[in-house]
Amino acid sequence: MSQTTPERCSASSPQRPMTLRLFVWIPIILSSFVVATSTHSDAREPVRIWVDQSGLHAIEASLMKIADEVAFLRRPDGSKVKIAVSQLSQADQDYVSSWSDRSSFSENHLRWTPPVLPKLSPQPLLDLPPATSLLDDGAALQAVSGSLPAVKSTLPSICLPDPQPFSYDLAFGKQTIGDIESYDSVSRPLIIATPEQTFLATSITSGLNSTQSSTSNRIVCYEPATGKATTILQSKVPVTILDHHQPSGRTLVLYGHRVMGHGGQLAIARGWEEDSLSVKYFRSLPMISSPQTNVATQAKQVHWARWVDDEHVVAAIDSEIAVWNLFSGECVHRVCSNPSACEPAISAGRRYIAVPRPGSVALYDTQNGTALGTIPIEPGHRAYVSFSPRGDSLAIATTSRLRVWELSSASLRGEAKSRRSLGKGAPIWIDTDLVLSSTGVLLSVYRGVAVWRYELSGSTINSFGFSSKHPGVGLVTRRPHGQIAFVEVPHETVRNALPWVDDRLASHVDSVWDIPGKSVLGEYGWADRDLQFTQFEQASR
Repeated sequence: MSQTTPERCSASSPQRPMTLRLFVWIPIILSSFVVATSTHSDAREPVRIWVDQSGLHAIEASLMKIADEVAFLRRPDGSKVKIAVSQLSQADQDYVSSWSDRSSFSENHLRWTPPVLPKLSPQPLLDLPPATSLLDDGAALQAVSGSLPAVKSTLPSICLPDPQPFSYDLAFGKQTIGDIESYDSVSRPLIIATPEQTFLATSITSGLNSTQSSTSNRIVCYEPATGKATTILQSKVPVTILDHHQPSGRTLVLYGHRVMGHGGQLAIARGWEEDSLSVKYFRSLPMISSPQTNVATQAKQVHWARWVDDEHVVAAIDSEIAVWNLFSGECVHRVCSNPSACEPAISAGRRYIAVPRPGSVALYDTQNGTALGTIPIEPGHRAYVSFSPRGDSLAIATTSRLRVWELSSASLRGEAKSRRSLGKGAPIWIDTDLVLSSTGVLLSVYRGVAVWRYELSGSTINSFGFSSKHPGVGLVTRRPHGQIAFVEVPHETVRNALPWVDDRLASHVDSVWDIPGKSVLGEYGWADRDLQFTQFEQASR
């Protein structure tokens, strides 16, 4: 092996998050009495995590009523608990105060007003120990080794926020990039920033072996400020963009995989600033032992992979999630076994990993693989997860419900429900209140309901952090022609509809909740349809 390693980008020394006290699930300590009841519950309040003043005890329950400064709670199993309001955490007391201000409650009532969130400063970039040797080109990553950390079934304790370390500013715009067939694979659009320009990039991989040619697989760049779309790489070999590391300019790609996603090599693409992308440092997939046979075989599929720093990646490969040094090939540590087909998520600053499991979501520390705790959801359901760009919250979506877990308080901040399916994909953060589902349903966490629907069938979506100038999402759509775009979400019509939503919620109109309207992407931007609120009785064009 060569003893030279690629030049690392500069980063501050990593700071380990301080260890904070651990929540203990002891609901009996919270209550002065517990009464067994029928498992049927007609409570309309959302189930949330309640924490006492000490921060040591928590219970999952919904609020039934407040009487004589005592909160009456109902647990999911139907049993009832009561606790003095003064014994609750400040966040829970604020929730109770907001609840008490209402004359009555309905399922779609405005839950509580958005809090004033503090400004968060990014922590120093995570920087694991660098490689001391360089793996031969094309050689396999080291086999997964080491014992798995014990799964932590208790709720996560308080975690320091891990905000996005970079800010971006994109103009709105869209551009045709050629036909994209229904069987083609399209990567989520990533934002790439060079000293000269900021643009979106996506890869389009042919889904048929019979159509493979020197131009059948391509990587496309789009700069909204100029409206220019460029094919920066064409290849006979499939290549899929997985993630981009902004400080080093290195893009993680999967190269040479089969059309169904199996096989291939992890590699690095560079050259965005010269408009001449090249792929190098090819690493074959590691050996993975089958849980049934314990026989190590060559891994078959990369389900998900993201940068940790400028050398290390965390990847879900076959049945394992682990961290590797991409240059030395070393397996730094295992994180967990991959429990399902659902994709994990990594926080904006790369310190935390969320791994969906049937009926729960587990949190892990990226730096050492330590289990941080487990957040329960509906038994048997699969979740889809994404961290807020602020780094303080985790969105957890099932097919009909969105929850937001707040890392900095170790509690559920809110939830929203939808009668329309939220799909099978990670939710997209728009701001601290609005979250977009993979099917285009826009949900308000604080209102507890869906407030709009964007027609996004056949689209691949991504968000790039909160922007006060241009809040929006990047998307690649197949219909009617292949287009790449950065579009405003929420757009003006949705902003005008929100007061109508609030009025209906405050008036307890909950027997049949109607989404105020929907929008489709037209030639000149969003075209509004099926408008329900009185300000727009006819569809705008």
